[in-house]
Amino acid sequence: MDDSADTSKEARDDFLPATKDLIAKRSGYVCAYPGCRRMTIAGSDDRKSGLTMTGVAAHITAASKHGPRYDTNMSPEERRSETNGIWTCQIHGKFIDDNPSRCSTDEIRRWKAQHEKWVFDRVESGAELFNRGVCRLRFANVGMFSGEYAFPFGRHNVLVGLNEAGKTSVCEVLSAFSGGVHWDRFNHRFDFSRRAASRAFIEISQQSGQAKTAVRLSPQFIPSVRARAKNLRQWVHVEVNGCPSADWPRSLFRVIYFDDQLYRAHHSDPKDTFVKALRYLANVLDTDEDLIWDSLREELFTSSVFGNRFRRAGHRKVEILVPDGRTFFLPHRNLSFSEQQIAFLDIAIKLTTCSSQHINWLYIFDTTFFERLDLSRKKLLFQKFTEVESDSLQTLFCLHSIEDAEVLKDLQSEKWVNAEHFGNLTLHSFL
Repeated sequence: MDDSADTSKEARDDFLPATKDLIAKRSGYVCAYPGCRRMTIAGSDDRKSGLTMTGVAAHITAASKHGPRYDTNMSPEERRSETNGIWTCQIHGKFIDDNPSRCSTDEIRRWKAQHEKWVFDRVESGAELFNRGVCRLRFANVGMFSGEYAFPFGRHNVLVGLNEAGKTSVCEVLSAFSGGVHWDRFNHRFDFSRRAASRAFIEISQQSGQAKTAVRLSPQFIPSVRARAKNLRQWVHVEVNGCPSADWPRSLFRVIYFDDQLYRAHHSDPKDTFVKALRYLANVLDTDEDLIWDSLREELFTSSVFGNRFRRAGHRKVEILVPDGRTFFLPHRNLSFSEQQIAFLDIAIKLTTCSSQHINWLYIFDTTFFERLDLSRKKLLFQKFTEVESDSLQTLFCLHSIEDAEVLKDLQSEKWVNAEHFGNLTLHSFL
C-alpha cells in the first residue's frame, strides 16, 4: 500500500474482542448510562452464537482524532484499554457520542465507576438476596399459561402487565403454597387437583440461611378397573426436595394476599367489608375473629407503619385516627375506601410482626387492591416496605402500568436487581 493510501485512511485505536468482552462483563451486560440499566444480552434460537447482543463497548475518549473527546495525551494502548471503555445500550452509546458537551470525559468515567460499583454490590449481596423466603417459582399449564415458566424472586418484586396478562394467576399460584383459604381459592379457580392430563404443576423454592426447601404440587390419577374418565381417582401429589411427601410445610410459606377483602363480592359476605377484611386476617393467622378485634387497642397502635391509630368502639366496631392532621377518631365506616385500605394494611402488619417475629411473610398486592390507590399512595406503600430492615418480609406488587412500574423502580434504583420477562409479564426484583 502506498503512502497516499495510508494518509487518507484514518487510524483508529479500536478495542480488541477480548477487551470488549471484559468491558461488557464488568458492566454485567447492563447499560451503564445513568437510570437506564437496560439488559443488553439475551438468548437467540436463530444466531449461531446462541446470543443476541444489543450493547456496545463505547470509547470514553475517541478511538480516532476526529471523534468526540479525543485525548492527544493518551497512547494507543491506553485508548484500546478496558479503562477507556464504557458498556451501554445502542441508544445511549450513540447519545453519548452525539452529545460530547453534555457527556464529558469526567462525567462518563463517573458513570462507569458508579455503575460497576452497583454491579459489584449486586453480586456481593447475591447470597443475601434470596437467603430467607421465596427465591424461585416454577409452574406449567396453569390457567392461561401453557408451557413451563420459571423465574427468581427478590426480597421485593413488582409484576407488570396489562389486564388479562396473568398477574392474578401468578399471585394465586404463589399464595396456594400457604394452604388454607389460599389453597382452596387456587384449587377451585383452576380445578387444579383434577387436571392430571394437562401435566400441570406448581413448584416453589424457599431459602432459610443455607437450607433450601423446594415444594412441588402436581395433579395425578390412578385408573380404576373400569377405565373410564369418571372412575379416575385424582389427587394432588406432593414432593418436598424431590421426595414424595404426605404433606408440605405450609408454615414456610406464610402469605397475606391483599385483593378483594374490602369488596362485597358475594351475598354471603358481611355488608361491612371491614369486618370481611378482618375475618380474612383471622383465617390467615389461624386465630379467633374476636381476638383480632380485641387487639385493636390504642396501646398496641401507639406506632404503626402508616401512622394510623385504632381504638375499639364496640362489637365489630373500631375508631381510627387517620394521620392527615385531624385530631379526632372516626368510625371505620366513615373512612374513604383508600383510607380503609391503608388502615387494613396497618392492622395486618402490626398483627403479623407482633405474633410471628421469626416467620417469613410474603405480602402480595394484587391489582384489585393496589391499582385502586393513587400514584402517591402506591409510592408510599412501596417505599415503606422496601425501607423495612427485617429480612423476614417479602413483597409482590402488581401493576397494569409500565410507567407506574418505572416510577417505583426509580424510587429504589439502588436496590433494583433485574427484570425477568415471561409471557406478557415483566417481573422486577429488588434487594
